[in-house]
Amino acid sequence: MIENVISKRYAEALSSSIDDEGLLHRALGNLKAFRETFDADRQLGRFFSHPGISGKKKNALARELCDRLQVENVVRNLLAMLTQRQKILFLKNIADYFEAVVDERLNQVRVHVTSAHPLTEANINQLKTGLNRILGKTVLIEASEDTSLIGGIQLRVGDQVADATITNRLAVLKRMIEKEEVA
Repeated sequence: MIENVISKRYAEALSSSIDDEGLLHRALGNLKAFRETFDADRQLGRFFSHPGISGKKKNALARELCDRLQVENVVRNLLAMLTQRQKILFLKNIADYFEAVVDERLNQVRVHVTSAHPLTEANINQLKTGLNRILGKTVLIEASEDTSLIGGIQLRVGDQVADATITNRLAVLKRMIEKEEVA
């Protein structure tokens, strides 16, 4: 899709314009905050896509949002450019691609861990240590809880999933029993 190509180019351009690692992290946080603002208020998307609203008003609102969110200048410039070029609605994709570019540049990987019960700091640190060794990258863990899993954990790295939950084990057992009954 052309939207993805355009979004990727903006994300890569933003990344290449930032040398400082700290600024890279802050810029990513700024883009995520801006994206969350758009997600929280659907009216913003309608405002920026409406052909009857002048570019001047759209730029003014973008600047106001940047001020409220205390956005870094490099991100502020990107948002001004996106508003001017009528690409501000690609912001979600740009933020996603930028996160991937930042992760690649910093040799890190995001792992989403879902567990039936809350993980302790010790559990998280143990997971990080093991995954750092296996993946050879700095691991950033995002943990969530899902009581329907009964027990165990599920790890998601990109599009790969390692499922060691009791719910999954029961489903596998059920399929095995059903196959034996058919045979």
